[in-house]
Amino acid sequence: MTGTPVPRPGRRDGAILVLQGLAGTAGYTALLMAGLRATSAADAGVILGTLPVVATVVAVGLLGERPRPMLLATVSLASAGLFVLHRHPAGTAAGSTSGNALVFGAVVCEACFILLNKRLRVAVPPLALSTLMSAIGLAASLPVALAEAAWTAPVASSALLAVGYYALLPTVGGFLLWYAGAARVGATEAALFTALALVAALLLAALL
Repeated sequence: MTGTPVPRPGRRDGAILVLQGLAGTAGYTALLMAGLRATSAADAGVILGTLPVVATVVAVGLLGERPRPMLLATVSLASAGLFVLHRHPAGTAAGSTSGNALVFGAVVCEACFILLNKRLRVAVPPLALSTLMSAIGLAASLPVALAEAAWTAPVASSALLAVGYYALLPTVGGFLLWYAGAARVGATEAALFTALALVAALLLAALL
């Protein structure tokens, strides 16, 4: 007994998938890592805390959603809470304007990445979608990675473990859970839940 065949995305959906992969798996990571080299952790935390607002703007402006006023108020409160949570500690040096701009660019990439699948005409299963995102990100970043030849420099075993962790949990696990959940809620509701990312990071930091 064979399963139901999955419809193949057309050219329009294919372009959206490529844009998602470039924005989320390549653009977000590259911009964030570059920005963190030039800005302070406090500044980066405040900017990353704007993700719910940026994602809501993308949902309204790009996807044409009309969220309920109460949902907009909830997103605003969540973002305000994150901003207060990540205010500069006394004596912390501010980051550079270019570094902050790079981190904000990463936020915009992430907002597009997590919501563009709402524009797909053909529903792609979460596992297939996650695989496509990883493959597109690999294809986009591989030429630059080969040019950098990072493997020629000594790499600590702890760094390799960190890469493995990042590949399995945030990437594989995060993609699967996000796409499975985003298929069941609206774009603005999904944007609201991005406010939990930094709270989860603080809890994990305290535990580990």
